[in-house]
Amino acid sequence: MKGLACVTMLVLGLGLTACQSSNAPKNTRTHEYTLKQKCPTLMDMKVGDVLVFNAPENPSTGYQWQLLQPLKIFKTEETYTQNEVEQGAVGVGGTKTFRFSAEKPGQDYIELVHIRAWESSKQPDQQWRCRIRVS
Repeated sequence: MKGLACVTMLVLGLGLTACQSSNAPKNTRTHEYTLKQKCPTLMDMKVGDVLVFNAPENPSTGYQWQLLQPLKIFKTEETYTQNEVEQGAVGVGGTKTFRFSAEKPGQDYIELVHIRAWESSKQPDQQWRCRIRVS
């Protein structure tokens, strides 16, 4: 009897997993850019698509990549990954990654700047921009 109950639970679990998978957005794309790559004049994306931007960053210099203004149609995630180094090393750089997930239709403007927080009135050291239309 225990064996039959286990098989029944397994079949039900697989059925629920299949239902969840079928609700996932289809034909989504990930657009990846680095500092050296310019965004098109107007990028077209669909709801569910993702734009990923990677750039070198070394927080020990005070310079960090920042999003200038909040976005209306994207969910934004930021991560920083330090480069691998010998133990005890200081002032080590890494990579800043921004992940923008399109949540609803509309237009938005991503403007990223590489600045020191206390020098906000100064021209950014580097910048990256992208105007996006989501359908």
